Amino acid sequence: MKTILVAINAKYEHESLAAWYLKAACRKSGLDLTVLQHSINDSVQKIWTAILDEEPDVACFSCYIWNRILVQNLIADLKKVRPDTVVVVGGPEVCYDEAAADFKAYGADYVIRGEGESRLPRLLLQLEGKAGSGEASWQDEGREAEDFVSPFIPEYLERVRDRIAYIESSRGCPYNCSYCLSSIDRGLRCFPLEEVYQGIDALVGAGARVIKFIDRSFNVHRHALEIWEYIRKFSPETITFHFEVNPDRLSDRQMEALAAMPPGLMQIEAGIQSTNLETLKAISRSMDVDRALENLKKIMAWGNIHVHTDLIAGLPFEDMDSFKESFNAVYAVRTHHLQLGFLKLLHGTRIRREAEKHQYRFRSYPPYEVLSNRYLTAKDILTLKGIEEVLDRFYNSGRLNLTLAYAETLFPSAFDFYHKLSCWLKERNLLFMPLAAIRLYELLRDFSLDAGADPQLLESLLGLDYVCSLRTTAIPETLLMAGEKQTGLAVLEPWEFADREWIDSVGKNRFRKRVIGLEAFCPVIKKGNIEYKRSRVVVDTQKTDPVTGRATMTVA
Repeated sequence: MKTILVAINAKYEHESLAAWYLKAACRKSGLDLTVLQHSINDSVQKIWTAILDEEPDVACFSCYIWNRILVQNLIADLKKVRPDTVVVVGGPEVCYDEAAADFKAYGADYVIRGEGESRLPRLLLQLEGKAGSGEASWQDEGREAEDFVSPFIPEYLERVRDRIAYIESSRGCPYNCSYCLSSIDRGLRCFPLEEVYQGIDALVGAGARVIKFIDRSFNVHRHALEIWEYIRKFSPETITFHFEVNPDRLSDRQMEALAAMPPGLMQIEAGIQSTNLETLKAISRSMDVDRALENLKKIMAWGNIHVHTDLIAGLPFEDMDSFKESFNAVYAVRTHHLQLGFLKLLHGTRIRREAEKHQYRFRSYPPYEVLSNRYLTAKDILTLKGIEEVLDRFYNSGRLNLTLAYAETLFPSAFDFYHKLSCWLKERNLLFMPLAAIRLYELLRDFSLDAGADPQLLESLLGLDYVCSLRTTAIPETLLMAGEKQTGLAVLEPWEFADREWIDSVGKNRFRKRVIGLEAFCPVIKKGNIEYKRSRVVVDTQKTDPVTGRATMTVA
């Protein structure tokens, strides 16, 4: 019996973990299946050809919000040309009660709800023995931690070099957030630590670029400290570990462990979602907001960990004024990445069942994103979409840190700054247009000048941002003001530096290729405030911050 498992990922660099769990579980039961890995960016014809070339007796599909429509269409097409092929569907998109009927309408024969490691091998064995149950829906009966099957088989490890690899040390979540699929199946179980350690070693040895733990609220698990201690032996030059944490639940010991991490070895993602207490209560998200933000500020001050924070627009009781407060509070922490996401009303979640209560209008197709609700009009959502766009391009790119910190002071708040910038770009038909990197600098300069920025200070900060973020010793003429350039940003020659021994150690021939000397207005922190002082600056493009990736800047 020829069995295939079709995994269609969101991006090429994201290698599906579920497919390899299932293959390993089937292999343990004496079965084998062929995994076909694709991404949603592949052409339908390429995926379709790969499926038909296998001439499968059984075709299994892993279904998520990003590939649901594509999977349904592939099932329908497959049943037209190979009606005898048995189609099995599983994954998060089949977790709700009506899923079996929905997918059977497209031609699916079996829908496996819940975890598939135990159910898929049993189903395949029945099919192989021609003793199928005849049921369209299968409910997973669960499995204990001691039944753990490692997905890190050789075929998987061969695929993860220089890519993002996934791992989990537990399954489930102790919380009950109304918008999250994890709230459907309550409870939390941890996998054996030795298995987790072996998985980490295997992924590092395979050359993965990032190892991302997919555990929900990682730091609430009893083994968090042990795993954090274990990964400290690895070099941040070759690997980065990513964890999702609840920042308000970080214990003193956990904070100490984070403070001791080698710079660049670790990333954390902290979902704040909202600072509105009524909103948090409505979605059953238990959080001490003040403590969460304070802990994140401490971590940012250490400078050794990359920090990613999340906000969700469209939650209950959060209107524009409330969201503005949430945005400004989280933005003030100045984490390396702030994701402004939009509520998705997923099948099976409580918030979808409560849609009418809050007058939700949302897309009926994946990813089921909010269009409006009782608190935000459709126009409000569009406004926030514009803010999301400029936040992602200008702030999350990490290219304009110094300039943004100054430009924001020209507006009442950070939210107002990004709102005005989005409107300014929209008026010029540039808001959602593809832009080259240099255009970001030029557009922020023009916008800031219109807002009353000091031209000399702006030129300095843009120049410093450019050479630090792009790690280059050449500044485009378009970023320099016309006329007398000594008043803003000045590029220095090697002989203008007093420390000739330092220049000689670099090598005169390599100085201009590796190092750039500037005279510019530089930010100086005094009593928590930023002041700008004209100074000489050296940027060494070969010395980079392991957390931000920006070239180091030394003020003479």
